Amino acid sequence: MNDFKTKFIDFTLDHGILRFGSFVLKSGRQSPYFFNTGLCNDGKLIHQLSSYYCSLIINEKLDFDFIFGPAYKGIPLSTSISMNLYNKYKIIKPYSFNRKEIKMHGEEGEFIGYSPSGKSLIVDDVVSSGQSIIDSIGMLKKNNAQCKYVLVAFDRMEVGNSKRASLELEDSYGIKFFSIITLDDIADYLSKNDSFKKDFKLMQEYMAEYKR
Repeated sequence: MNDFKTKFIDFTLDHGILRFGSFVLKSGRQSPYFFNTGLCNDGKLIHQLSSYYCSLIINEKLDFDFIFGPAYKGIPLSTSISMNLYNKYKIIKPYSFNRKEIKMHGEEGEFIGYSPSGKSLIVDDVVSSGQSIIDSIGMLKKNNAQCKYVLVAFDRMEVGNSKRASLELEDSYGIKFFSIITLDDIADYLSKNDSFKKDFKLMQEYMAEYKR
């Protein structure tokens, strides 16, 4: 695991974004860890978080026209990434995010910010089943936008319909998927830190059952 990923995991642990314990997920699964970028709730933390996204965008030379952040956690991500790209790299990329309910008065429509068109970079916090990304792809395609990339902080490496959700997204929708870290990266990190022996054991058991 490279230094970039190690520093990101350090960042998530330092600020409680990544926690270990016992958590019931939306799917009903009992998980030994939880990942929550919603805790980046001030200017400093959201700036630090989005800087990791921006580094990956630059290093991978991603070519896109706008950033789309699905409601709700994608909203601060899309805006802060757009700001960070300009502040650090002088790259101007507009951002867009959706309303949960379409507004029928005033500023009507499904989207706030940039009106989707051209090549999109969809940003979110994690991918589990991939459903929120699939929903985003559907919204963007209705507006004739091209879904080119997906970038998340964390790939849980869990099954979608028949195989790992991130691979399913690439195969079924022709997009390129990127994550800052994966479940394998977290397991590797834990394996090298004696203070996480118990968490590593529980993680291995969870991965044996759910990782794809």
